[in-house]
Amino acid sequence: MTKYVLAIVLAGMGFVFAAGLKGLPSTLGGFEKWAVVAKNLDTGGPHSGLSKQVFANKIAAAAWKKTGKLPVGSIVVKTSGKISSPGFVAVMYKRSSGWYYEEYFAKNGSYSIGAGGANGQALCKDCHAGGKDELFTR
Repeated sequence: MTKYVLAIVLAGMGFVFAAGLKGLPSTLGGFEKWAVVAKNLDTGGPHSGLSKQVFANKIAAAAWKKTGKLPVGSIVVKTSGKISSPGFVAVMYKRSSGWYYEEYFAKNGSYSIGAGGANGQALCKDCHAGGKDELFTR
């Protein structure tokens, strides 16, 4: 009986790990395996402090080194701290209407939006307007 309980617990742990960081949208599942386009980054502003890593999905990564704007469907993720348990996860989604921002913070083992999102785009857009295609890491 103990063997079976242990097997169920271990299987459940594998499922949680495979599902990604709790609280993040499913579109970000496995982002830590995307192309790393910037690492050990220390930017100023609201993201200053801990060293950060920047990941790009396949669409964004294919266009990253080019000089133009990233295409619609691009997703860029910036994390701080350990990739297995980052202090925050900042996300930019390129839509036909422009960039959409979300920033998630860890609290009690789960991530929730702390900036951006449906009702908080102005804060992110105002700052990012100064970057190349609203990005500072290209």
